Amino acid sequence: MGGIITSRITERSQTTLPPAVRKVLGLLPGDALGYVIEGSAVHLVNPSEAAHTDPALEPFLLLLKQDITARPERLAGFPAELLARIQALTDHVKADHDAAINGVVAL
Repeated sequence: MGGIITSRITERSQTTLPPAVRKVLGLLPGDALGYVIEGSAVHLVNPSEAAHTDPALEPFLLLLKQDITARPERLAGFPAELLARIQALTDHVKADHDAAINGVVAL
């Protein structure tokens, strides 16, 4: 791993990406920049080349697999009545899952 590359943050909370960072990420003017937050670390990524993954997903799926393997008798089918109720409540709800989220989002 190379040394630390720095840039300053302006009074308007803006910064310029150093050329070496732009080169590594393959970014050109106008491209989007992605931020992946893992604990107190932030990783810059090129969103067109790197799909964001939830760092909790893999450990959760492993836990789920171990639990299903150890206790298969706990598995149960989804109740038909609950499915019918969910379908009735959401029958006329339209959602665009690809639409941009407006405003601040807290995770």
